[in-house]
Amino acid sequence: MADAWDSGKDHKPSRVIHAASWEEFEAQIKKFDDPTRKPWDEVWFRGQADSEWPLSTTLERRLDKKWMVSAYFNLISEVHPAIETFTDGRFARPDWPEEKDPSGEPIFFEKRLRAHATYLAHLRHGGFPSPLLDWTCSVYVAAYFAFHRARHDGNVAIYAYREWPKSSKVGSPWFPSIVSFGPNLKTHKRHFRQQSRYTACVQFEDGRWYFTPHDRVFGQKNHLEQDLLWKFTVPASERLKVLRFCDKVNLNEFTLFDTEEGLLELQATRFIDLRT
Repeated sequence: MADAWDSGKDHKPSRVIHAASWEEFEAQIKKFDDPTRKPWDEVWFRGQADSEWPLSTTLERRLDKKWMVSAYFNLISEVHPAIETFTDGRFARPDWPEEKDPSGEPIFFEKRLRAHATYLAHLRHGGFPSPLLDWTCSVYVAAYFAFHRARHDGNVAIYAYREWPKSSKVGSPWFPSIVSFGPNLKTHKRHFRQQSRYTACVQFEDGRWYFTPHDRVFGQKNHLEQDLLWKFTVPASERLKVLRFCDKVNLNEFTLFDTEEGLLELQATRFIDLRT
């Protein structure tokens, strides 16, 4: 097991690491604890209930098509009045020019995209199909999401992501690249409860910006000392053990979502699942 591990300090390519138990996973993940790590170099985590699932956004799962950034912004502009009416919130109205951009300058593109981060994150937490992949800076929040509905004989997956091992990041608009958001966003309360972070993967083609799958970055051999990804797999049979641990540290559906449905799910977990 030790031979399969790389903490990222020497910036090797991403790895898949199988932990035979929850305890083994905890021992492995502790190797990310580094008090010398710089503030920009956070490690983000994401839990998925099945290790066979791809690392895809809800927009990709909802409709398998290539989305221009301008087309998606037109879409969320259409739902904007309904969202503001229901929530009494105010969000900057999405605006994205449809004309071609001859330069494809990443700095201006990212600045424009981040200007709408509050609304994009709110939609993501509300369940609207989103080009954002959501992460958390808490490995235990990620573990809860991985195990909560993992009722199968396979493995769950918990990903660890380091975007900025160095103080800078390089890229080209003509290659897939990752844009990150968070943590300081004035958005849905769940953002703070879940210690959320977000990424979008984009590429410039034929004078237009497109959302593109994250695997186009993560699936390539990484020589750039950036966008490092590890995939940990853990048997789903560890589910009840993990849920008991999470409940003891007050990580559950109610504390993460703060809804009546979450409270009822917590009661079901405690009085049905954890009594078996």
